[in-house]
Amino acid sequence: MSPGSSRVRNVFEPLERSIITKLWEERFAIPEQAFSGYRFFRKAKSIWALSDVDLPALSYEAIGMRIMNCKDRPWKPTTSALQVFGRFASKNTMELKSEEAKIFLEGGSQAIESGCEGGYVVVFYRGDILGCGLYSHGKLVSQMPKERRLERE
Repeated sequence: MSPGSSRVRNVFEPLERSIITKLWEERFAIPEQAFSGYRFFRKAKSIWALSDVDLPALSYEAIGMRIMNCKDRPWKPTTSALQVFGRFASKNTMELKSEEAKIFLEGGSQAIESGCEGGYVVVFYRGDILGCGLYSHGKLVSQMPKERRLERE
């Protein structure tokens, strides 16, 4: 079997829980307890969360939920992960108004003043999590996956 074979690429490497929870705590002030009952794995440049169960030694295409993309710096949280864990965030969160939320869900960019640090933010509307935004210099750029975006009118 060659080094580039699917068997080599499909290895999920277990990660120390504290490494992952520390990143989420530093960026979003999400406490470690929010991740209780989960284990973390790395595959290529992605981090996955899975309920705390033992996995048979098999080759997997996917397990659990992809929660982080680490191909760039800083790491990027997935929309799905923020929709699960973002309710625990008390830092770098942004509450949008109706028209702002619509622009965000369409995948747009907009000028918004916020006290957030530059970087990825948890975006809310009426207390519900919409997903991940990228905030920099007074501008919010939607990170909504294309397949989840609203169609523009």
